[in-house]
Amino acid sequence: MAVSKQTTFDILKNSILSKPRMMGTSGEKETTEFLLGFLTRLGLQPYTEDVEWSTAFVMGRKIMFVLMGFFVVLFNISLRLSPPINGIVSILLVFVSIGSLILFARGVIKDRFNFLGQTSNGENVICEIQPAKEKEEHSILYFTAHSDSVASNVPKLYIKIIMGIAVGFLIIVFLTISSSIINLQSYYNGQGGGDAAISTRDMIIGITSIIILVLILLNYFTKRVNTSPGATDNGSGSAILLSLAEYFKKNPPKNIHMNFIWCTAEEWGLYGSKGYVKTHKEEIVANKDKSYVINVDMVGSELAYLDKAGLIFKKPFNAKLNTMIAQSAEEAGIETRKFNSVISGNSDHAPFKKEKIEVCMFLAKKDTKIIHSPKDTLENVKPEKLEDAVELIKKVVEKIDSEKK
Repeated sequence: MAVSKQTTFDILKNSILSKPRMMGTSGEKETTEFLLGFLTRLGLQPYTEDVEWSTAFVMGRKIMFVLMGFFVVLFNISLRLSPPINGIVSILLVFVSIGSLILFARGVIKDRFNFLGQTSNGENVICEIQPAKEKEEHSILYFTAHSDSVASNVPKLYIKIIMGIAVGFLIIVFLTISSSIINLQSYYNGQGGGDAAISTRDMIIGITSIIILVLILLNYFTKRVNTSPGATDNGSGSAILLSLAEYFKKNPPKNIHMNFIWCTAEEWGLYGSKGYVKTHKEEIVANKDKSYVINVDMVGSELAYLDKAGLIFKKPFNAKLNTMIAQSAEEAGIETRKFNSVISGNSDHAPFKKEKIEVCMFLAKKDTKIIHSPKDTLENVKPEKLEDAVELIKKVVEKIDSEKK
């Protein structure tokens, strides 16, 4: 029996998707049961896939900050050695610290330090819609959204703490290199003219180091808690996928095989999407040239999507999908906003992107100030933005479908 038509906001409002549902809590089980029940009533055949997730990713980040603090202390000690040892050792420490942090960060991202945390099991919820036309070759479209929510016990300070540590560390690295070069120049030229400048730099390094160490200590004792309703992040994306599944069940595209994936444990390290890609890697790799991923990370007060990514030289996030989004939005008169990011987005599209699949990501960038906190409530989600997202994605699917005639 099919469910009666609800708006996307109604789905969000009247379900667990607008209530706390952190992994490892009762909300996790309730969310899985809700998604399976909703999809079953649509006449679909949803199923689950087991995923192993861990607290290691979060703990690994904390340890990485502690490692930063360790190097900050070493910088201060090395700069106070006798010349020219102070200059040589300090510069070497900078390169060692950067190399060590990069290697450790890669290890955390690739889940090489699972022993750092506690491992548990979760479930991705999945359903598929076959294309209307039966043919050997068709496009594959993956829809992703994450079903879990999370909060911090210090939501107002959490992001500021992380940013403070990162920016402070970069300042110390720059000043350490500067002081080291002046130390070496003064020593080999037999000059002492740089003493005042070096003393000032060392004092700034010392004060900044103390601030960083305090922030690292605060960050180490932050905890993830179950106090965020997660209406925006990411009840909104999960509800949008349910609306799309309902529509495409009745109106399947002619040439696209659709996979809807409600990913678990995204907030703990993308474990749901990583698990899906790992389980289906052979299929994903074999069809990567005819596959797309639409990741709805969150839609709240705005409908926005990642356009370009990069630190200095920003590159387009994808080759086709953003063009389709822009064209579809203009044709339908839907208000959207592009934004750029230093990174390509730490969300459920990332594991697919590593396999060279075309991906796009919708993320309400302006709402990031309220997520992971008790403030992430229904009041911050505009119903019209959810409907705009559904209509926009329908039109993007039409464009993908028309490519394969």
